[in-house]
Amino acid sequence: MHVFVTGASGWIGSHTVDELLATGHTVTGLARSDASAAALESRGAAVLRGDLDDLDALRRGAEGADGVLHLANKHDWGNPAATNASERAAVETLGSALAGSDRPLVVASGVAGLASG
Repeated sequence: MHVFVTGASGWIGSHTVDELLATGHTVTGLARSDASAAALESRGAAVLRGDLDDLDALRRGAEGADGVLHLANKHDWGNPAATNASERAAVETLGSALAGSDRPLVVASGVAGLASG
């Protein structure tokens, strides 16, 4: 299976990419930086350069994959509204790229945005 992974060089994503590759899957990881791209390539993953605000890249990654793992987050605690807007747009873009297919979209998310009570 060819899996597109956002957050592929992050805490959850790096371990997930290793597991996917070890079990025979092919992986394309979204990479914002040269360092992230190099880390992914050194482990055997293909790289798609972009970030969560690059909706065209997200769409291309999803359209070319058998499934998508969305594990990225901007973690901009100084501007949670912008982070939430980027996250929503990313999930909507990935979902629309997979709509009407039997290809899965798995989303990992934190609970930092929950209000007390």
